[in-house]
Amino acid sequence: MCRNQIKPMVKANLDEVISWRRHFHEFPELSFEEFETSKFVAEKLNKMGFEVKTNVGGTGVIATFDSGIGGPNIAFRADMDALPILEDTGLEFESKNPGVMHACGHDCHMAILLGTAFMISQMKDWFRGTIKFIFQPGEEANGGAKCIINDGALENPNVEAIFALHMMPELACGTIGTKSGPLSATDDEFEIRIKGKGAHSLEPHCGVNAIVIAAQVISGLQSVLSNGIDPFDVATFSICQINGGEAVNIIPDYVEMRGMIRCIDKSSKEIIKNKMKQIVVGTAEAMGGNGAIEFLTGFPSVNNDTILTEKVIDVAESILESKECCIKIKRPHMGSEDFAYYQEEIPGSIFMLGCAQDDIPTGTLHDATLNINEDSISVGIEMFVNLALSLCGKQDERV
Repeated sequence: MCRNQIKPMVKANLDEVISWRRHFHEFPELSFEEFETSKFVAEKLNKMGFEVKTNVGGTGVIATFDSGIGGPNIAFRADMDALPILEDTGLEFESKNPGVMHACGHDCHMAILLGTAFMISQMKDWFRGTIKFIFQPGEEANGGAKCIINDGALENPNVEAIFALHMMPELACGTIGTKSGPLSATDDEFEIRIKGKGAHSLEPHCGVNAIVIAAQVISGLQSVLSNGIDPFDVATFSICQINGGEAVNIIPDYVEMRGMIRCIDKSSKEIIKNKMKQIVVGTAEAMGGNGAIEFLTGFPSVNNDTILTEKVIDVAESILESKECCIKIKRPHMGSEDFAYYQEEIPGSIFMLGCAQDDIPTGTLHDATLNINEDSISVGIEMFVNLALSLCGKQDERV
């Protein structure tokens, strides 16, 4: 088997795969509400002849290809949920669900994985081991990956390696981007509560102004990153919401602030949290009030396995137009991805799939005008199929 045979096979079925993508785009569903989406996915997978499980981790769908021959057990993952965004693309297959849009490329992720599953269903004799196709709910919520893992997605048989991709409009179509090690950040939300003492504005000395305390807390928190962690560690800290005060003539007794910290290193995150708590509590007490902070733990940092990422690079450099089309990402992205939960269980690697339009605006992820170049879909399928062959191909079929 040579890679030259895979490309024409993908091309021969591409129109149907694109029609699947457009169907997903036209009928998007929010996190853990992917009921019709999962039905569509399961129906296609059943027609391909796979063993299919539904309602995994909520609305998840998993199909398994078992070659009947001993070998590696690997998996590929696609997320299914859309975002609460009113689409503004003007596409003929624009969302028919007002206020909901596939603005993060998950429609393409699903189509690519379905296309990969179809290809492998036509190439059964070329493989050994097992391959799982995981269609996951709720990536945009609080980690649908955790739900589907807890429901046994990586068991029976035990998956040894997992791959995924993510559409990246900043990269040219026909390219991929990846790196081993940290690729994305953790994202923890925080809520700060400042309690003062109310009073009439004509007697400010009788109260404790919670807004004034909050201002000092905000000022103090700016030192956390500059003095709290190693300057070579990557981290961000942002206060994005402030609420307090009832009237122009009342000294406010309460302020609430919310925001997010993002970092790559787990130890840095704990240092940041501890210093934030010290500043919030200490500043409020020093000014006669009370302060408290709570954290909502978000996704872990994506950490690509070195060996699997080298495999991704090898495949990309062999099938893309040139080796330069495989872009070695230098710095982690400060976004977050719940693919990290799989990597806490088993080795995994996710890569970025370039999908920029050639002559028209593409938009950005989580943007109402995102318009992905559908030529990228074939590249994604070719990458996945070749990765499957490189790991699970029979001795004379490996690429």
